Amino acid sequence: MKNISKMIKMIPTLFFGISFILLTTVGCEDTIKFNDNVPDYTHSIIRDFKVGEQSANISHTNAVITFTLPAGTDLTAVPVEMSLPEGATVEPASGSVVDFSSGPVIFTVTNNGISREYTANVAAYGDPKMLSFSIGTNVGVIDEDKGTIDVTVGSTEDIKKLVPSYIIPKGTTASPQSGIAQDFTNPVKYTIVSNDGFTGKSYYVKVKQLPAPYVTSFKTGTDICSITGIVDNDASTIIMDFPSGSNLSAITPIITVTEGSTISPNTGVVQNFANGPINYTVTNVEGLTKTYAVTARIINSTKKIAFISGASCVESISEPDTKAAALWLKQNYAEDFVYMQASNLTAQSLANTKVVLLYWDNVGTQNMPDTPSGITSSQINIINDYYKAGGGLIVEGFGINLLDEIGRIKIGSTVFANNGGNTGVVGGQNLDAWGLRGSYSASSPSASANHPLLVGLTKGSTDYYPMNNAKYKEDRNFGIDFGTYDSAFTKSQCSEDRALEFEAATNSILIRWYEWLDARGCGIGLAEFKPQGVYQGTMIVNTGGWLEWSMADNNGAVNDFQSNIYRLHKNAIEYLLSK
Repeated sequence: MKNISKMIKMIPTLFFGISFILLTTVGCEDTIKFNDNVPDYTHSIIRDFKVGEQSANISHTNAVITFTLPAGTDLTAVPVEMSLPEGATVEPASGSVVDFSSGPVIFTVTNNGISREYTANVAAYGDPKMLSFSIGTNVGVIDEDKGTIDVTVGSTEDIKKLVPSYIIPKGTTASPQSGIAQDFTNPVKYTIVSNDGFTGKSYYVKVKQLPAPYVTSFKTGTDICSITGIVDNDASTIIMDFPSGSNLSAITPIITVTEGSTISPNTGVVQNFANGPINYTVTNVEGLTKTYAVTARIINSTKKIAFISGASCVESISEPDTKAAALWLKQNYAEDFVYMQASNLTAQSLANTKVVLLYWDNVGTQNMPDTPSGITSSQINIINDYYKAGGGLIVEGFGINLLDEIGRIKIGSTVFANNGGNTGVVGGQNLDAWGLRGSYSASSPSASANHPLLVGLTKGSTDYYPMNNAKYKEDRNFGIDFGTYDSAFTKSQCSEDRALEFEAATNSILIRWYEWLDARGCGIGLAEFKPQGVYQGTMIVNTGGWLEWSMADNNGAVNDFQSNIYRLHKNAIEYLLSK
């Protein structure tokens, strides 16, 4: 019984021991079942990833490499250098030239049988360059070395409103934008900038326009002073003026046309102009045509309107602005116009003249062009006598220098001295519109504000009467400043009182002044000097530095207000003819 009793007492102990063994066994099995099987990548990594001297950004957690190379890098052939742990290998191998142009490349690192893949994202900032440039169907020629683009457009295109389109690489921006109209009168600068923020390249786009089918010269001989036709491209007319007694039935025109163009009838062929106009047709390189009606006529000029210069004839004047002024008079006042060479000037030659335009421009000097030393004192005396006797004068450009000799602007013992004027060879860029001032700090009298010389002039927003908006201006003319003009004046400069004081003393009207001054009493811009004392003529003085009779020597700039210059002079001539 004792043995059975002992066994019963041992049952709890035995059960506990078996349970402990079972629990212990089960616990061991769970530990093995959930053991971490992730590979140890400590020795299978890319420690450094370089292109040249630059290292990439490496995320070992995600196994991602990111790298942005300089603008212009060739992504099809990128030399890669990598640093690895001892014993590790990588594919593609370090030192390989890798193609990243199609997107990310996988690099596999292996060491002790354990491999890891790195995804390498290698890109390049945009390469700032012009891939293509065109205006309509006209493709530009790009010169990378010079940074220029040349485009040729047709003769009928408006070169001031051309719309270019271009293609640039991804990752770059450009200014001006593609598809935006531009004025290509002068070369336009296009700048392309990479998205790296500092790499860029500029191109100057120059547009060449095919010549229109124009006549450039229509003469009766090879001598520069032979009869020269007045060519009006807008009206498609050419007018040749011959003196009394000329034979119009056998004229042999010598004709020049724009480059690449042809003309029919041909140059050098005798024609009979006695029976009326003859049509001449010009054909340019595009096959476009223009027909001119050419008229020869006999002119017996009244010689009321004279232009004086140093050359032997209008056509031989060497300075472009001076020549253009004389040609404008000849074209618009043929039946009243006379050209006078300064060296042949006499009192008799001015006997029938009512208006003399004393204007010239020049380079390097203020002298009248085509004269050895400018107009002489004896010639000035002839003009002075004409003016004193009641003749009308328009004085402008470097002709203003003659105001000293004429002596009309004189108070007491003080005579105006004009030492100004830029005679430099070139002018310069200026985006402002220049003209005659019209906004007043004090109200101007009606005689000034409503003067007949201003009738029909186009008004502008910048200046009341803008005369020149060209980007390039010669700026070789000058004006008269009242600052130290005469001690006899007591009113303050740039005041309306000074203007009234000057007008009363000189019997004049200060019509307008410079666009950058704010009052009439600052100086003379445009003025009328009425008869006074021995000077019985009327004189118009125009001192505007905006005066450009010809834009041919202004770097291709175009003056949108050229018509205001013409209208002002038309008004001045008609005003003086009415006196």
